[in-house]
Amino acid sequence: MTSELQDATVFQKVQRAISERLPRNQKIRRNLPGHGRIRIDRQLPFLCLYRQPTDRPDDGTRELVTTEAAYLAISGDSQYLDDVREMVDVVSRLMLEHFGIYLVLEVWSRRQQRSAFPRRPRFRIVAPEAESMMTALELFRSSLESIQVDGQPAEVEVDSSGLVAPPGLAPLFDEDSDHPANCFPIGLEVDPLYQSEETEVLFPFLLQQLRRQLAHAIRRGISGIVGAGEQSEAHYEAYGPSSMVKAVREVDQELSEVAEAFDFLLQVTPVNGDQAWQQFSDSGYDLTPTFYYRPLPYLPGLLKRKLFAIPIERIEDPTLAHLFWDKQVELDRQLSALREIETPNFLLTSLQLYPAVEEELLQLARTILARTSDKCEGHNCEEERLTPGQVARAAREEIDYYHEQAPLFKANVEVCDDIASGIMVSRDKLLISESLAIRTERLVPLLQHEVGTHLVTYFNGRNQPFRQLAAGLAGYEALQEGLAVLSEYLTGGLTKTRVRTLASRVVAVWSVTQGAEFLDTFRLLHNDFGFSPRSAYTTTVRVHRSGGFTKDAVYLRGLVQLLEYLAGGHEIEPLYVGKIALEHVLFIQELRRREIIQPPTVLPRFWQQTDLRKKLEDCRGKTVLDLLEQIT
Repeated sequence: MTSELQDATVFQKVQRAISERLPRNQKIRRNLPGHGRIRIDRQLPFLCLYRQPTDRPDDGTRELVTTEAAYLAISGDSQYLDDVREMVDVVSRLMLEHFGIYLVLEVWSRRQQRSAFPRRPRFRIVAPEAESMMTALELFRSSLESIQVDGQPAEVEVDSSGLVAPPGLAPLFDEDSDHPANCFPIGLEVDPLYQSEETEVLFPFLLQQLRRQLAHAIRRGISGIVGAGEQSEAHYEAYGPSSMVKAVREVDQELSEVAEAFDFLLQVTPVNGDQAWQQFSDSGYDLTPTFYYRPLPYLPGLLKRKLFAIPIERIEDPTLAHLFWDKQVELDRQLSALREIETPNFLLTSLQLYPAVEEELLQLARTILARTSDKCEGHNCEEERLTPGQVARAAREEIDYYHEQAPLFKANVEVCDDIASGIMVSRDKLLISESLAIRTERLVPLLQHEVGTHLVTYFNGRNQPFRQLAAGLAGYEALQEGLAVLSEYLTGGLTKTRVRTLASRVVAVWSVTQGAEFLDTFRLLHNDFGFSPRSAYTTTVRVHRSGGFTKDAVYLRGLVQLLEYLAGGHEIEPLYVGKIALEHVLFIQELRRREIIQPPTVLPRFWQQTDLRKKLEDCRGKTVLDLLEQIT
C-alpha cells in the first residue's frame, strides 16, 4: 500500500471514530498523517486549527492551539487539504446539531519583520464581513488587547477584506465550498515574537507568557461569538480542557514523588532544641548553643537529576504547565538549601523561598510589639497545663470527626522527642513534642490551626486528581498560616500574646537578614522588646536554624494578605481546596470551572457554628490591628 493510500485510510478511520464517538459526547484523541493531531475533549461549539507552513519553520505557533479542548494541528501540505476539509466538515455538521452555531478558528504566524525592542504582541483578526459578527468580533478584539508580554500591551486589528487562510495556503472555506450555514471561519494572525527574526530560534519564556494569556483570550472570544452573552466573563473558562491527560498525570506524579522524597521542614529543624535551651540558660544567655540536625537520607543532587528529568514541556495545558514549572523551581531551591545547612549560603537560598521582610510588614510588627507585653494576659502563669498525651488524645478525636465526614481522612498522631517544643504537621502526620505544655483554652484553637487547616487542606488535596494540591503549590505557606491563624481568632483562641509572638518572628527574620548573629537576635527580642528568655530563645532558634531561615515571617504576612483578600469580597471556601497560595486562586477557579478539580471535600469543623460564620463575615474590611483591639 502506498503512503498516500495509508494516509487516506488513517483519515477515514479517524472520521469514522468522530462520527461514532462525538454524538455520544466521547473524546477524540488521534494522531494524523503530516505530524498531525486532533483532540476534541467533548462536544464543543468550536475547533482551533493550525496548519504548519511548508516553506519555513514555525516553532512555537502550533502550541498556541494545543492549549484548547478542541484542536486540529497538521501539515499545510496540499496533499492533506481535502482530508482536512472533509474532517472539519464532519465535525462541524455534528456539532451544529447541538449548538446551532460552530466556529473554526485558524491560527497562524505572520512572516517575520524586524521589530524594535521591547517586542509588542500584535494580532490580526481575519473574518468574513458579516453584520451579525461585528459585536462578537469586537469582544474578541478586546480580549486580545488585554494581553501583555514583558509589560507591552497588545495591538489588534480586524480585517474583513479577505479569505481566512495563512499566507500561501488555500482556505478551508472558499466561495465554492459547500460548508454548512452558521459555521463561521475566523483567522487569527499572530506576530511570532517568541521566534528570533534572524534564525527563528524559539524563545520558550516568551512563548509561555503569550500562550496562557492567548488561551484565555481565545476562550473569551469563543464565548462571545457563540452567544454566551453577559455571562461570558464568568463562564468562558468552561470552554477549556476538562480532563487531565496521561502526560499531565505522569508529570504530576513524578513531581509529587520528588516532593515526598524529603521533608524540608523537618530536615532544617534542630533535633535538640530543649537540650540546647538548657545549655544556653546555664551560660547566662551568653554562649550560642550548639544545634544538631537529622542526617540527609539522600543526595540532593540525585533528587535534582530526577526533578529536571520530568518532561513538563510536554504539557499542552498552559495553566497546569505554569503550576508545574513553579513547583519544579521551588523544589530545586529547597534541595539547594538542604545542601547548605549550617553554612552562610543557607540564608541566601532561604530568601529565594521566603522573601525578606517588607518595610510595611516590619512596621506592623513593631506596632504590635509596642501595643502588647510579654506577660500572661488574664492567666495564671503557674496554672496546670495539658500534657502531650492529653493533646494527642484530643487531636485523635478531632481527626475521627473528619474521618466520619470523609473516609480518606486518616492521619497519624505521634508524640516525638526530636522536634522543638511545639506541634507541627508533616503531610498526614501530626507531630507533638514531648515537652509541649499548653493551657486548656488553647487546645481548640491549636487543633483548628493544625488539624482544621493543615490536615484539612492536605486531605482535600489528596482527594483531587491533581496531586500537587496535597504536596502544596509553590509558595503555599503564607496562605496556609494565614488561614490557620484566622481559625485561632474565630475560635476565640488568638491571644495578644500569640499575636505578639507572630510579630516577634517578623522582627527576628528582619534581624537575621540584616546579618545579626544568634545572640544579637536573642538580645533584640529579650532586651529591646521585653520577651522572656525562653520566648526570645524559641523565636531566635526558629529563624537562625540551619543558618538563617526566613519562613517565619509568613504567619503575620499570611494573615495580612488573607484579611485583604476577604476585604475584597472574595469567598474563603476555595482556599481550602488544597495547599495553595492566594496568587493561585484564579488558577484554581479556572480549573474548577473546567471540572479538572472539585470543591473541597471537607471544611473546618467550626464552619458548622453559625456564630463563627458571622464572626468570619465581620472580619471583612478589618486589619490585623483591628483584630488585636477586639482580643480581650
